[in-house]
Amino acid sequence: MNKIIKNNLPYYLLFLIPLLIIPGIALVEITSTLIIIYFLLKNKDISYYKDFKFLFIFIFSLYLAINAFFQIDDKLKYSSFFYFRFSLLSLSIFFILDSNRLISDKIKNNILFLFIILNIIIFLDSYLQYLSGQNILGFKIKGEGVTSIFGSELVLGSFLIKLLPIVIFLFFNSNVDIKKYSNYIIFFFSLYFSVIYISGGRTPFFLMLLFVLFSIIFIQDLRGIFLKSLIILTIFISSTFVFQFGKSNTVNRIFVKTFSEITNNYFNKKSPDVFIEKNEFLKEVKIFSTHHEGHYILAYDLFKQSPIWGIGPKGFRHYCRGIDFDAPVGICSTHPHNFLIQIISETGLIGLFFYLTALIFIILRIFKVYRAENQIDRNCFFVISIGLIVNFFPLVPNGNFFNNWISTINFYYIGLYLYSYKKVFKT
Repeated sequence: MNKIIKNNLPYYLLFLIPLLIIPGIALVEITSTLIIIYFLLKNKDISYYKDFKFLFIFIFSLYLAINAFFQIDDKLKYSSFFYFRFSLLSLSIFFILDSNRLISDKIKNNILFLFIILNIIIFLDSYLQYLSGQNILGFKIKGEGVTSIFGSELVLGSFLIKLLPIVIFLFFNSNVDIKKYSNYIIFFFSLYFSVIYISGGRTPFFLMLLFVLFSIIFIQDLRGIFLKSLIILTIFISSTFVFQFGKSNTVNRIFVKTFSEITNNYFNKKSPDVFIEKNEFLKEVKIFSTHHEGHYILAYDLFKQSPIWGIGPKGFRHYCRGIDFDAPVGICSTHPHNFLIQIISETGLIGLFFYLTALIFIILRIFKVYRAENQIDRNCFFVISIGLIVNFFPLVPNGNFFNNWISTINFYYIGLYLYSYKKVFKT
């Protein structure tokens, strides 16, 4: 066993990265660095560097590094400069997977089993907190959401939605007979989706539905499983609404609060008859909440200062320091809470070009992949492509694009994408 682990250590370390996020970013950074060093020492094939997809990623990272030197804040300048390490992480992931194509099914199954066990532990702990008010470690519910092992941080839903495509990738990449164990898999994903729901995260819940929808459309092997899982989830949500069990008011946060914010609390201001007669309701509807709109107003104001280059990676937080939280120009925070708007304001039109080009490329390749002969390769490519689209989806509130936690996962996806791309297109 020790010999197997030693010989395949890079492969094990690779799939430990998403799990190491739980205890903190420090272990992720250390593991990622070890993987990058391994790649730089072991790789002798210079053709990797000539691939247009990696060149695209590398040029984007280089642009961010150069752009960072125009930052006013020295601390942010140096932290942004080293952002290029994430592009190296992507290529390292690709290299490890590509050079270990003959890895045994036993090892693949071991990794899948590890992910399943970890998720089940999180599920049980989350439900314990949801039903009793605190989890096994004594962490209590925060506000209207379940936090589980993340303590006071409301990131459970975000973690699970980012982990979801990786889990499915491992299912397809292993030798597990999905049809044979379909009932168990349906139960697993029903729990998975329900925990995202009780986490109270509105964006993760929406992105989960988006991911499931795309998967049903493009991945035939998941169609029946996800449809049945959604039915179970709907029954569960309905029961929480009718019987109101649980210590957190998830229904209020995800549905009532969201509707209230996007309608600008219109129904609290006027009777339904008024907006029907005067057609004023549509004037009040907002794509985002008023709170988020404040961030976007400020981001747009910053974009106008430097439309081509932007104000620099992570620059939003610097310019916010001299602005009151409720300033007329907008609302201040560490980031504007939307990937697209953050890219526009902090990296300008050049950064926007990279963002949209990558997104369009991924979408177009999804429709081309139907030519692939191997169904497993096709499924793996689909699930990672959909994962990238969902995580980079521009029309929902997001975390900080340049956050190390988020960047690690996003570039992790890119590494899996490069590998799946080569397998499915044989290039």
